[in-house]
Amino acid sequence: MDTLVTAPVTPEIRADVIETDAVIIGAGPVGLHKLFGLSKMVMSTYQAASGAGQPGMDELMEGTRAVLNGERDVAEHKVFAHPLPFNVIPHIDKFQDNGYTKEEMKVTWETRKICGLADDFPVRWV
Repeated sequence: MDTLVTAPVTPEIRADVIETDAVIIGAGPVGLHKLFGLSKMVMSTYQAASGAGQPGMDELMEGTRAVLNGERDVAEHKVFAHPLPFNVIPHIDKFQDNGYTKEEMKVTWETRKICGLADDFPVRWV
């Protein structure tokens, strides 16, 4: 279990209820929910190439260099499913039966848990 200590920013979050790094995003609405009560959430997440470690960073650097130097129109890719330089990939992880990715659902589940929201609390991804 990853542990994130965020007490200075969000003292409501307890390390013993955190299961993934998805809490970094899920922690954001806690204060708003306490002050105003949330009726729904609309969220977006963005993943860094560094999540794939040094091989991912090397592929991004080499691909960027190759495109900028005119050696290639599109970067080669082996680490990632698609070339990353100058590209936006519309999803990370596998799609679930509900149309969202596993990564999006992890953030949804952690946000609901941290905020004490019902399992059917509406969270929409854009």
